Amino acid sequence: MIAIHTERLIIRDHIESDLEALHKLISNKEVMNYLPEIMTETIEESKLNLHEAIEESKNDNRVKYYFAIINKKTDQFIGEIGFTKIKECTEGNILNLGYFIFKEYWGRGYAVEASKAIIDYAFKKINTVKVETGCLKENKQSEKVMIKIGLKKEADFRKHIIINDRLEYGITREDWLDMKNS
Repeated sequence: MIAIHTERLIIRDHIESDLEALHKLISNKEVMNYLPEIMTETIEESKLNLHEAIEESKNDNRVKYYFAIINKKTDQFIGEIGFTKIKECTEGNILNLGYFIFKEYWGRGYAVEASKAIIDYAFKKINTVKVETGCLKENKQSEKVMIKIGLKKEADFRKHIIINDRLEYGITREDWLDMKNS
């Protein structure tokens, strides 16, 4: 089981007891506002997602890394963060990052803290050459997270998803090393 510790958080592989909190998170319309296509409606749908994450965590050649974000002080599940290998090549992996935090924890730096930690993990432990992520242009909170964690804007797509504009950000291994050494 992967467990990454930061100042305020434990970022760990999911366990069965995460189900209720995970369901509350990924079935919440406000939290999932910008990603309704992956929002769940029933506990059964959330259970399938959880079991997929748990099974994937047992795989030696993982493609998906989905983690619970736990507040160290309260031991509460406050969100989910993860990445998916979108390309594997001889130079290394290209990963896509995603995160969801309960609304009551927005604006407190938890997404930034968790994102920095798993980006460090990706570059140090799983031969990553680049981490990418994106958001709809109107999702200013998510864009702020991307900027604060050191990602650089790579694209500004107009009408990318039907009628919405989309922003894409990324960080290469070289950029990450430069940031760590500065």
